[in-house]
Amino acid sequence: MHLRLRPDQLTRSAVIVVAVATSAAAWAGAGVDPWSLATWLAAHGGLVLAVALGWVVLAPLPLGAAALVARRSPWPWIGTVTVHLVVPVVLLARFPHLLPGWAWAVVALSVAVGLASVVTAFPDGPRGS
Repeated sequence: MHLRLRPDQLTRSAVIVVAVATSAAAWAGAGVDPWSLATWLAAHGGLVLAVALGWVVLAPLPLGAAALVARRSPWPWIGTVTVHLVVPVVLLARFPHLLPGWAWAVVALSVAVGLASVVTAFPDGPRGS
């Protein structure tokens, strides 16, 4: 039996794998409990940043759900990936002192894989040309 993934399935899987790794790093790698930080941020006027931090930790769940329905419509996937591309960049730009130096490389990988998944979400190419 030969398992063969289409490019859209492969890139969606890669986005989810990177999201799982990023979520795990948020739990263990930064040396800061993400829920404690999110609670503190929310209490001190940083509700948007608190929600963004929650997204990083929980991102594999909405990404997985969007991947399940992507075969019917690519739009839930594209919307979810767009959020997933913006949030880590904003958090890393705001809190570089809480993250290791290699975090930019992980965010760059996440953005590259995410953009590839958006491009491959439309395997038939542009319509009406």
